[in-house]
Amino acid sequence: MSPDVLLAACRFVHDSSLMALWGTSAYLAVLVPQSVAEPVAGRLTIFRLAAVSLTLGTTCLTLPTQTAMIGDGWSDAVNGQMLWDVLASTNIGTAWLAQALAGVLLVATQMIAPRLRLATTAIASGLGLVCLALSGHAVMNEGWRGIVHPLNDALHVLSAGAWVGALLPLLLILASASKAPFDADAATALRRFSNAGHVVVTLAILSGIANSFFIVGWPFGLSSPYRMLLSMKVVAVLAMIAMATANRYWFVPRIGRAHSTALHAIRVGTAIEIVLALAAILFVSIFGMLDPNS
Repeated sequence: MSPDVLLAACRFVHDSSLMALWGTSAYLAVLVPQSVAEPVAGRLTIFRLAAVSLTLGTTCLTLPTQTAMIGDGWSDAVNGQMLWDVLASTNIGTAWLAQALAGVLLVATQMIAPRLRLATTAIASGLGLVCLALSGHAVMNEGWRGIVHPLNDALHVLSAGAWVGALLPLLLILASASKAPFDADAATALRRFSNAGHVVVTLAILSGIANSFFIVGWPFGLSSPYRMLLSMKVVAVLAMIAMATANRYWFVPRIGRAHSTALHAIRVGTAIEIVLALAAILFVSIFGMLDPNS
């Protein structure tokens, strides 16, 4: 496997894991009543530990893989001097150190009291997402753009992660929405997700548009592999928005009249959103390594 293929795979797994941890933990900690949040968090324990492990593992792989790409191949991935030069004198090294610190903090949060774990996991994974803005296209500008672009990129990954990451616990809450004693609290959790969803989806869309403007301008067209993959991501996101809109404004109002059928449709729609989100993250993992203009 070539270094660029492995790096794209690491980026996909790393970003997906962090978004899942951030969105899941923040949603359960802030918006979901405790009577529902605790059992849902318990059912997601294996998922949470796997995501933390994948985040740490991909962080460890990223530095030698990027060093191999900068240098002369895999031999430089284990060259101590080369690794140190990348770590000490490049934006890649600075970003990696920040990611490593966030990874260590994320592991530490898994060892504290369960009542605090959701909130601290959200903080640590959110920090890991913010650190993604310390390298790549987000730091290629100078002047005011060099300040605004990374801040906007951080907002984009946080808002997108809040949307995408909350979909998995939402699936589990939907499954319990018709079961006592969780029915009233589950309904509260669903209503709060819907209300917050309008905000985070709007932020994700606006910050994504701004990111595209900073990198390729408008209209971005299809003149390079970067732009084609960016367009594919936009299509996936638009499909997610269409699915979320159908759930909110078509199926949710029908829960009272056709409870089981409407909930089933919402669950299916939510599962499709998760698949589309993974596709969008995959496209970003690839085109984030490419030159936008060639």
